[in-house]
Amino acid sequence: MLTALRTILSAVLAGLLGLDAVQAGQFLLSRPAFVGPALGWLNGCPLEGARLGILLELLYIDFIPVGGVVPPNGAAAAAAAVLAHSAGGLPPALSFFIGLAAGAAYSPIEYRLRAARSLWNTAVAEQVKAGDFNIGRWLARALLAENAALGFYVACCAALSAALALVPRLGSIYPGADFAYSLMPWLGLSGLYFRFRTQVGKK
Repeated sequence: MLTALRTILSAVLAGLLGLDAVQAGQFLLSRPAFVGPALGWLNGCPLEGARLGILLELLYIDFIPVGGVVPPNGAAAAAAAVLAHSAGGLPPALSFFIGLAAGAAYSPIEYRLRAARSLWNTAVAEQVKAGDFNIGRWLARALLAENAALGFYVACCAALSAALALVPRLGSIYPGADFAYSLMPWLGLSGLYFRFRTQVGKK
């Protein structure tokens, strides 16, 4: 019961933190390096949450939303990874790759949410043209939709992870997942090296 409550609270919190990516604040609260430790602390696994979040951050830090490109969602990735471990009972290695896939799979959903909000532009423009500058309901509607979508998505990922833990012979993939997981820090750090080397070269 307590685990289920923590999972629901974590999904709601992930939805709120996800708003920081574009819609509100942009204080980097939606980054995996913050979401991972925060949800890890909430679910009683702060060290694993921090490790998962930091590794996801290393891989996601190079994604830049340019034009209509929607990058993988770091908040969804970190939340799904932490909950796969805490609520689903999966090992950190497998939880990491579930989170990595969840972040990438949320991109089409986020794209459709943005497209849906774009359809409101005409109505908002007509309202402002009519002299009504009270657009708070549109902003509230956008924030609520984004929060609900991400929170529900994370909750579904947690439920799927719990179901995955019941699959027979799942343990047979653990050695391969553990080996690939052990390479992630080096892969992330090498990506940072080449990125910073490029930036230094520009100067």
